[in-house]
Amino acid sequence: MSSILDVSSMYDSYASSFSSTSASSLKDSLESVNSDSDDEELMNACKSFESYFVQKIIQQAEETVKSDDEEEGEYLKYFGDTLTQAYADAITDSGEIGLAQQLYDSMKQNYKI
Repeated sequence: MSSILDVSSMYDSYASSFSSTSASSLKDSLESVNSDSDDEELMNACKSFESYFVQKIIQQAEETVKSDDEEEGEYLKYFGDTLTQAYADAITDSGEIGLAQQLYDSMKQNYKI
């Protein structure tokens, strides 16, 4: 029984650090943009922000449809965050939302890149 609790606490620790690492890397990416940045760096920062934003939307949507008696599979429990991030990256890469492009245009104008 204790090994199950150990695995669960390890996952909780991983999930917490994954989330804070993701937010931290996004913050670093956005803060690195300045008037010396080129177009590619600026677009990558904007895509990172859109991907993070979409990931949080997906996570919140999943929370609204989960029921108390519904149990996740073992793999989904441990790798669900990675799957959600992959979905968010795919949505961002498709360009359907367009938030990254709007941010890019706005930041390019403000930083005169």
